[in-house]
Amino acid sequence: MLFGFFKHQYVARRLKPDTNCGGYSAPGGHEDFLVTLNVQPLSSDELQALPEGERSVKRIKAIGETKFKPADEETGTEGDRLHYDGKWYECKSCHTWDHTILAHTEAEFVEIPPGSEGIGPPEVEVPK
Repeated sequence: MLFGFFKHQYVARRLKPDTNCGGYSAPGGHEDFLVTLNVQPLSSDELQALPEGERSVKRIKAIGETKFKPADEETGTEGDRLHYDGKWYECKSCHTWDHTILAHTEAEFVEIPPGSEGIGPPEVEVPK
């Protein structure tokens, strides 16, 4: 368990699977929920390890106890989202670190371009 004083609440969005309606695929909707995380930008070493074309996209990492579902390019599955600093980010990876007394998950998120289809404001408010 991580120290609580390093974490803040954020809104996460989990997309539901598409449904089959009369032979057509229909969006399954989404669910917004609150998560408690330590969110920070990637370090310069982490950015340097990325392929050249991916360094210009804004990335953040989130450390906490929530297991996020990452995007899967092979299947076209979209990942969980995180609303941070007025922008939505999509989960690209999530790893569980359970080999120490401070077991936690660490997820990497990539900024979703503004105006992307299906991205609306959070439906849950973060308590002040």
